[in-house]
Amino acid sequence: MMTRPFIIAALGSLLVTTPATAERRRTSRDDDSRRSIGKTERTRDDRRSREVDEDADDDRPRKKKEEPARPARQERVASAAEIEEEEDSDGPEARAVLPVKLDDLIEVAVRLSPELARSKADRSVAKGSAGAARKEQSWILGAEASYGINAIGRTVDVEPFQTVREDQAKAALTLGRRLPTGGSVGVEVGMTRVGKEIAIPQEYRDVVLNAGQQGAQQQQQDQPEYYTTHQAGAKLTLTQPLARGFGPDVALAAEKRADLQLSEATLRTQLAAEEMIFNVVAGYWELAYLGYSVDVRNEAVVLAEAQEKVTREQIRAGSVAPTEINAINFELATRRESLLTAQLEFEKKSLELRRKIGLELSRRRVALRPAEAFEIGADEWDVEEVLQRSRRANRRLLALGIQRKLAEVDLKVAKNGMLPQVDLSLTGGLIGNGASQDQAFSGLGSANGFEVMAGLRVEFEISGAARGARDAAAAKKAKVEVDRADQARILDAEVVGAVKAVTAARARVGLADKAIFVAEEAVKAERSNFITGRSDNFAVMQRQTQLIEARLRRGRAVTDYHTAVAQLQQLSGVLLEQHRVDVRPGR
Repeated sequence: MMTRPFIIAALGSLLVTTPATAERRRTSRDDDSRRSIGKTERTRDDRRSREVDEDADDDRPRKKKEEPARPARQERVASAAEIEEEEDSDGPEARAVLPVKLDDLIEVAVRLSPELARSKADRSVAKGSAGAARKEQSWILGAEASYGINAIGRTVDVEPFQTVREDQAKAALTLGRRLPTGGSVGVEVGMTRVGKEIAIPQEYRDVVLNAGQQGAQQQQQDQPEYYTTHQAGAKLTLTQPLARGFGPDVALAAEKRADLQLSEATLRTQLAAEEMIFNVVAGYWELAYLGYSVDVRNEAVVLAEAQEKVTREQIRAGSVAPTEINAINFELATRRESLLTAQLEFEKKSLELRRKIGLELSRRRVALRPAEAFEIGADEWDVEEVLQRSRRANRRLLALGIQRKLAEVDLKVAKNGMLPQVDLSLTGGLIGNGASQDQAFSGLGSANGFEVMAGLRVEFEISGAARGARDAAAAKKAKVEVDRADQARILDAEVVGAVKAVTAARARVGLADKAIFVAEEAVKAERSNFITGRSDNFAVMQRQTQLIEARLRRGRAVTDYHTAVAQLQQLSGVLLEQHRVDVRPGR
């Protein structure tokens, strides 16, 4: 038994590696080297011929010998050197097969699928956008500083004691955030320094100089030419809309929209993974059917060759006419052509499956061969139970539910936009003044000044654009509701159809088993009749063809069963869990 690590290693070494730049071509080779996949060894042909002879000699009823649905045959994986030495031919290219498990292929596909990689990138973008949307509700710490000069030129006449120059420097720290109610709150602490230069007339200076020194000093103190003041302030500001923009439905709309878009992106990624896995599963079992078909077609050739041997013996014995060989030759040519077609279809599906899971396509000489048992399971599916589960967990329906929530958010915002803008603002603070910074902060602590302000601003939208936005949002929501209801009906129909397909496939397998049993007995009987001269090769070939068709119908029923089961798992939202796949980043 091949273990899972060996399968992964073989996939990496045989399928993903770069092929050799040039192939060595052989000048001669035996006929046995041209044997394609699905062809049996010569020893089995001899064994079949002996069985035919025994049946011909003994017409007694025999107990049916159970044959496996797919002939048991040990596949050999050729080495890279052997494969590269092979020469291209007009028939199948593959010279070896690689048995693979379904879970191993899915594991490789999850890593290499470009569609899934793009979906994961989209989800990462949505996750980052959802985090960025919370910036509006976060606390913001800020600082500001400014310095300005306002001066009058020296050539300009000014009034006595007029301010001719004013310097102002301001620094402040702010802390604020937006509120879930739609408003905002902020705190500001700052210091303002103001320096002023006063135009003092010369006559006033002369009067001061003629006065006594003590009086002059007193006058200079009463009216300095340049002085500086400091003002410290701490204030709290609150703004709150009372109509348009009020409430968390509007204030937190960006966050809700980003969160819903993240959930939708996650579902889209999971939907992409489900679609990819379903395609891999369906392709895997279709490839299994084509491999089974190659075996059945090969068995058909073996049966015809065995009948040809019996016919030639009968001709040599004079029991049948020489023309009896014509029916065998025609049927052999037809069956060999069907075998070649089945081999080519098998290789084509192998390449298609490699493309789906992201493997390179140049190693065509090694064909994938499903290693899972080509049989149906014993699970039972109840329609009502699957319907209830699919309505809860189907990701297509959940994605439409998220779109409906997004439409509801947009509709609430559009309705709120039709209201008038009524904003209330409140400001209150303490002020401290002083000749120095220390005095200003001391005055702030003792509350020697304060300020209070209240404001109200009203605006009306009269263009009608808000009403148009509301109507568009309502129409979008109605469309999503229609899509979701339609998707629910489609989902119910698909679930019922898939459950019926599983049940029908199981019944078809049972009927095909009975048909195979009857066809095998008919082949034995017709062959015995041919030996005794009561039938001809045309009837024998017809019975064998019926057996071949019954076996192929059984293989198709097994494939349809597994495909319908995978569809049910996808519809009920358990396909990812069934194959242990988690496509969310960081998991």
